[in-house]
Amino acid sequence: MEKKIKILVADDDKLMLTATCDALKRAGFDVIPVGPGLQVYQQIVKNHPDVALLDIMMPEIDGIEICRNLKRAPKTKDILVIIYSSKTDAELMDLCHSFGADAYIIKSGNFDQMVQRVKELIQDKLGKETGC
Repeated sequence: MEKKIKILVADDDKLMLTATCDALKRAGFDVIPVGPGLQVYQQIVKNHPDVALLDIMMPEIDGIEICRNLKRAPKTKDILVIIYSSKTDAELMDLCHSFGADAYIIKSGNFDQMVQRVKELIQDKLGKETGC
């Protein structure tokens, strides 16, 4: 039996974090919820996720900086980094990609659509079937 895809979700909005994690769990993913800030790094080192779903606007350190640091480090450069934000600014999306983000998903409140997009990215970027 293949192991479940492990997704770390970082968001400073507790309601959004809970709703996002619940949707991903229902889809069969192993989910690691993380609040804002430097806890993200601790949880990545501890849990070795396949995917990091990062809110862009968080106190202490934002999703773009976390993405840049993950993509620079040899041990974390292969994590699929998805920026997840309500911001729709094309320049911001381009900035995220320039810092190594593999994808940018706009928060819409449609969690089924978000889960479907995450599954597509895992298939496309990691070459893994989600089986969910």
